[in-house]
Amino acid sequence: MHKRTFLAAFATATVTAIAVPSVSRAQDPKPTPQPPTTTQQTSKGEVATQPSVTSFMRAIDSLSARVDQLKAMPSISPSNVQLVNVEDLAKGSSADSVQAAIQHADTAAVSALRSTLGADSTLASALSANSPSITPADVVAADVGSDGKVTLYYWKKP
Repeated sequence: MHKRTFLAAFATATVTAIAVPSVSRAQDPKPTPQPPTTTQQTSKGEVATQPSVTSFMRAIDSLSARVDQLKAMPSISPSNVQLVNVEDLAKGSSADSVQAAIQHADTAAVSALRSTLGADSTLASALSANSPSITPADVVAADVGSDGKVTLYYWKKP
């Protein structure tokens, strides 16, 4: 009888010794402190996209919508205006397609864009501050990014 009691007590102590620490760990709400890790800086949308023939073609194809976006913008920062010379984009194999796109652009949308540019003092001053000076009549397309950046495509005719 004495052996059974001893074995029962030993078994109970063994089970308690094994079970109690695992239960207490499961209920411990404090996380184990981790060593500090270095975090990588994530982009906040400031990735510069280089204008291309493709972006110009998209801008000229959706010119009416871009004019509406420009008109709806409450204010435009001069630092958010980028001027792109279409002649530089057209160098090489895409010169004919760029010139054809300019010639076949919606003239009403181009006129609306030019009048919008002339009416906005920030955009007009960004154009005239360029060297050589650009007028709204030189602008053939515009693109408005979701971040508020405005790309104006111009072509200084010889």
